[in-house]
Amino acid sequence: MSKKERVKFTLDFAKALVFALLTALFGIFAFVVIHIETINTFQKIASFAGIIIIAVFFYLLIKYIAKKLDELERLD
Repeated sequence: MSKKERVKFTLDFAKALVFALLTALFGIFAFVVIHIETINTFQKIASFAGIIIIAVFFYLLIKYIAKKLDELERLD
């Protein structure tokens, strides 16, 4: 496997992770919206922590994708 193919594969995998993170984020939002009246303090804290953690991973993943895209551009 050449370096260029490996970078492309890594980008495809990162793209799949972006979709997984977005799905998880929408799942948390859906849970909060559906259960807004009956949600307790622990669920509020857990939901907020989950949103923050997903946002941080999303930010780091986007930075990683940008770095790999620059690397792919140099290889072409």
